[in-house]
Amino acid sequence: MILNKEEFFTKLHNKVGSSTSDEDIAFLEDMTDTYNDLEKRSNGDGVNWEQRYHELDESWKAKYKHRFFSGSDVNNPNMRMANSDDNGKDAESITISDLFTEVNK
Repeated sequence: MILNKEEFFTKLHNKVGSSTSDEDIAFLEDMTDTYNDLEKRSNGDGVNWEQRYHELDESWKAKYKHRFFSGSDVNNPNMRMANSDDNGKDAESITISDLFTEVNK
């Protein structure tokens, strides 16, 4: 059976009763610390992961739309290299002889 916080501590209180022995006090402290730590971990230390997911998702969508509609190749370094290595020739001015060189043996 899974207990909520109140039920858990009520069961502990019923088990220990009004005992004030050092062992029982240490046991209650350990149970309280353990329960609080597990509760803190399950809540993700207060981080709203669903909200962070949606913010990140929207951010990526906005970046993609901007890149797509701007036509910019800012994120593609290979495109910049290809454009800078063409030596001023466009595709229509390249001939077959430009592509192949004859090697004398």
